[in-house]
Amino acid sequence: MFFILSALDGALTLWGLGLGAIKEANPFMKWLIEKNPYVFMFVKLFLPIILGLMLWRIMNKSFVTYSLGLILAVYSVVLVLHAYWVVNTINRYG
Repeated sequence: MFFILSALDGALTLWGLGLGAIKEANPFMKWLIEKNPYVFMFVKLFLPIILGLMLWRIMNKSFVTYSLGLILAVYSVVLVLHAYWVVNTINRYG
């Protein structure tokens, strides 16, 4: 699920930037997008895999459950905001 949310976030970010609907707030990700959008997407998709492996190695179920729940909640809010901005921009400018 985290991987899918990360992929959607990356795609919406690139789409929203292309439309001028959003700006990338993370300086590192902004730099990656400016250098190479494919590298940006690779990093976006690689990070959840690394995080998942790190959490799996911890083996503390309550910490992992809490962490994944928090990550999913934050990503969900970010995705809703991105989708709102993109749809709002499309509706405004056609």
